[in-house]
Amino acid sequence: MKIFVAASYSTQVNYDTGEVFTDYKTWLEATLATIESLGHTVFCALREDQYKINNTDPAAAFRLDLQRIKESDALIALLSDKPSVGVQTEVGAAVALNKQVVLAHSPGHELAYFNAATLKAGVVDVIDLPLSPAALKAKL
Repeated sequence: MKIFVAASYSTQVNYDTGEVFTDYKTWLEATLATIESLGHTVFCALREDQYKINNTDPAAAFRLDLQRIKESDALIALLSDKPSVGVQTEVGAAVALNKQVVLAHSPGHELAYFNAATLKAGVVDVIDLPLSPAALKAKL
C-alpha cells in the first residue's frame, strides 16, 4: 500500500534554524520504519523536506501534499495532544477522497473534537502509538 503519513511540523521545529527537533526526527523515522517494515511505501512531508521547514511556496507544498494523498491508499495521522492545523487538513482531504484513514495517538491522549467526530461518524479508525507491526497490520 501507499501510505501518506500526516505529522505535525508546527510544534516540533526550532524556528531559529528551521530544523525539526532531533528527538522528534528520530521518533518519526522509527515510526515510518515500522510502517515500511510491513512492505508499505510511505510519503511523509517532513522526510521529503529533509526535516527542515520548506521555504517554497506554501500553495505548492499544499498541492504536493494533496497530490500525494490522492495517490495514496491510506493516510495515517500521527496525533499529539495539540491538534495540528496541517494534519487536520490532510485528514479532512483524505476523508473527502474516501481514503482509509487511521488516527494514531498515545493512549491517555483524548482525541480532539474533530478527530473524535470522525471516529464517531465511522469514517476513520484509531490505533495506539507507538505503532506496533501487529496492530498496524490489523488496521491496514
